[in-house]
Amino acid sequence: MPKASPFRPFVEETAVQEPHGRGAGSNHDRFSDAAAERSSPSLSRFCETQQSPWTLIMAILIRLLRVAFVTILCIVIFAALFEFLNAIPTYLFLPDHLEGGVAYRSGMMLLGALWWGVVFRAPGYLFYGTVPLLIVLAVTEWRSLKSWPVYLAVWFVAGLAATGLSLLNPLRIAAVLLAAAATSYLYWLLAGKSAGDRLQGRWRRERNGGFKFANYAAYAVLAYLAYQLAGYVYHGGKLIWVTVVSEPEPGTPPFQVQFKRPLTASQKVAMMDFPDPGSCLRKSETEGLPLDRLKEMDWDRIDNKDEADVCMFRLLGSYPNLSYATDWFEAQGFDVSANFSSARPNIEQDGTQRVSAGYSIRKNGPKFPTTGIVRRAFRSIPYGMSVNATWSKDGQQLLWVETGFSTL
Repeated sequence: MPKASPFRPFVEETAVQEPHGRGAGSNHDRFSDAAAERSSPSLSRFCETQQSPWTLIMAILIRLLRVAFVTILCIVIFAALFEFLNAIPTYLFLPDHLEGGVAYRSGMMLLGALWWGVVFRAPGYLFYGTVPLLIVLAVTEWRSLKSWPVYLAVWFVAGLAATGLSLLNPLRIAAVLLAAAATSYLYWLLAGKSAGDRLQGRWRRERNGGFKFANYAAYAVLAYLAYQLAGYVYHGGKLIWVTVVSEPEPGTPPFQVQFKRPLTASQKVAMMDFPDPGSCLRKSETEGLPLDRLKEMDWDRIDNKDEADVCMFRLLGSYPNLSYATDWFEAQGFDVSANFSSARPNIEQDGTQRVSAGYSIRKNGPKFPTTGIVRRAFRSIPYGMSVNATWSKDGQQLLWVETGFSTL
């Protein structure tokens, strides 16, 4: 009888248990697979709920950029379509219509209307209408409004406001409606029908995951847009006030415009906000108004061209005569040519004397407004700004101040 080896039981036990160790179909594999299956949903949920807050912020910004680019494109298209449609009645009834001494025959007048809309109308619509439209369209994104009639109403109201609210001209209203219909449908195709999809999906995931910071960031963006809208509403209220309720006094010195044209609502608001020279100057502890103080114009308070015209008129008109004009302009950072200076003013045909100053926007940035990224971006489109100040024949009385911009 062979002698039993002391190591045999260990070897047999190992041999018997080996198939149940790390081999195929072992308990070890079954336990590992089950653990992996149990951990997969948890890991997926963890990855979904632990997203970086900057992911949502970037999604918001990218979506707003898309909305902004589509809005700009649609504004240009609306301007072209409106001018084209508005010219059709003239084309049908007056085929040889004379405009500016040029006879537009056949379809040349319609092509000219398209060109006029893109080159001349669209820049004005973009400057005054982009930000208000973006505010309204941001609300449609927030509320996930995907119905085309909603965008038709938005673009129709915006079109009426941009073209002068000519409610008594049915042909003009028809042109606005048709242009708004085409433009709103294009906007709906490019952005409107997907309004809020990505953002709402991310907000739902953030709420399910219990992470709120990105939601707060989204509300911060909406709060900023609401702040901008409040500014427009406030300024619109002042426009209505000076037009309907109470027209402001001319102020000191009495403000007037070239050729004594009727004042616009924006000019009246500027007259109300800046009634005298002191309201246009930087704050100072010095009492009184010496001539040297007139050079301290507070450009930080100037938001638009009409406010600049009113304040420059108030300050330049407070000098005894035009001999102070060159020094004043140079103190504001303007360049004055020798042939249009106080020493050698340009003599107009009617005998009035004009001093002109220039300012390089391309080199120095916009003179006004001094704050606001979007507003300064729009004011950076022109490459230069010029100011013409015209005095009476004897150079003793300032008649008007006119600001202009040079654009390619």
